Amino acid sequence: MIVPLFLDTNDCRHFSKDARRAVEEVCADAEPEIRSFLGDLNEDIELACQTGPFVIPETGEMGMAISPGRVGWTVDARLPGGVAAVARAQLRFTLFHELHHLVRGWVMYGGAARTSFMEGVVSEGLATVFERDFGGRETPWGQYPAEIEQWIAELLALPVSASYDHWMFQHPDGRRWIGYRAGTYIVDQAILTSGLSAADLALVPSDEILRMSGIR
Repeated sequence: MIVPLFLDTNDCRHFSKDARRAVEEVCADAEPEIRSFLGDLNEDIELACQTGPFVIPETGEMGMAISPGRVGWTVDARLPGGVAAVARAQLRFTLFHELHHLVRGWVMYGGAARTSFMEGVVSEGLATVFERDFGGRETPWGQYPAEIEQWIAELLALPVSASYDHWMFQHPDGRRWIGYRAGTYIVDQAILTSGLSAADLALVPSDEILRMSGIR
């Protein structure tokens, strides 16, 4: 089961009783649905919840796949309706995204060593498509522009040590989510050619998905 952990003081200053209840209810509702699509999840998964300003502005929250059995979730408590409103509106979709990472092993700690920058691009694309196709959330980081193939060429030329923040979140030239958007395109192309879904492709190596997509 998904077990929420609230990283605040016992006085509920950051997570009110209503906020805690909202998080717990979303986790309980989403878990069986996600497990029906992804079969290799740990039996118990911790959801470490904290408040803070470092979130996706469009959603007011942000998830992070920390280890095979732990997901982090940060929420901006200053938004209208507070934590409870954000949880009810966004957490279900974020769980779809982050639990796909857990199955794939795309985690900060405890995963396989990274050998190419494209592993992150493909993994984020898979999780984005999974939350879209199975969870139902269309995201701005899942929208790719007409020049997406040029972006992919840039990404293919990067070393594994390239700045993750610049290429996945905010590039100095102003572009956002380059890797996420390119990964979404790559996965969409792989799905078109293979007939498989983002759930089916969860354990398929990145190089194979790139070949399916026609990129390599």
